[in-house]
Amino acid sequence: MDPDDTSTGRAGADHPEPASARGTRSRWLPVAIAVAAALLMLAAVVVVSDLAAGDGDTASDITPAADPSAPDSAATALRDSGAQLATVDCDPADLRQGRDAARAYYRDVLDCLDRAWRPVLDRMGVEHRPASVDVADVRTTECGELPPADRALGLYCDADHTIHLPYSRLATAVGGTDEPAFLATLAHEYGHHIQALTGVFTEAGNAMSDVGAAAESEVGRRFELQATCFAGLFLDAARDTGLGDPSRGPEVAVQDFADWSGVESHGGARLQQQWASTGFTGDSVAACDTWSARAADIGGAGERSGAPASP
Repeated sequence: MDPDDTSTGRAGADHPEPASARGTRSRWLPVAIAVAAALLMLAAVVVVSDLAAGDGDTASDITPAADPSAPDSAATALRDSGAQLATVDCDPADLRQGRDAARAYYRDVLDCLDRAWRPVLDRMGVEHRPASVDVADVRTTECGELPPADRALGLYCDADHTIHLPYSRLATAVGGTDEPAFLATLAHEYGHHIQALTGVFTEAGNAMSDVGAAAESEVGRRFELQATCFAGLFLDAARDTGLGDPSRGPEVAVQDFADWSGVESHGGARLQQQWASTGFTGDSVAACDTWSARAADIGGAGERSGAPASP
């Protein structure tokens, strides 16, 4: 893993999918659902969540759909593996000293993510390929143009397994000292890395190409909410370690998902927090089977998004 090899982005509408996912450029899922991008829109990141405790469904309230729209084999194999993350001890660098410090912080947390997820990949017989993080303010990535800062703060590119997290974007949105926001974003994007390694990423793209716009958006939300649930699984695996102090650690990072936006693409703030909590309290990757969840647990246009902070 090269800690300096870091970038984030999302394919634009002018970057069509290749004929094969095994082409020279890996597939980006359709831009309409903002796949693989943590759409922490600036107006939504700096919000005061008005979600009351117990306002959303709990993990036990999430019930399977009668006719789930799921990628056929990869998502099912991942769910049925019952694999558990390893408990990891993380003591990352202090990110509060600017871009270089953030790069070191991400490098350390990536190491924790790799160690936590390795038992899952081993159980599935999947080759482990480390992800890298790019904090540079790049304009292009291996997956296409980086979207504007007001559209995305983070993005995973499956072409080179790079998580793009331009430091200036997140620091401007939440400040350079908000560790939970940095941690939640990285853990979510790493969730897309797990989806890519296990085949869910490709199968979700195939599913989207076979359905209409409304169903495409639903597949996208299931895809994004699973990545958020995966983030929750990791935050639980690291909760009793040196990953931040109690006021900045994993528990607070779970709550950070309540500030996420992107209703149509990511499910909205309530469901983001719901699925992060589901992962945080789950026993295995089976807890994150968003593909079999009922439509009410996936959301859509009727879901509430994050709102600007009150004056």
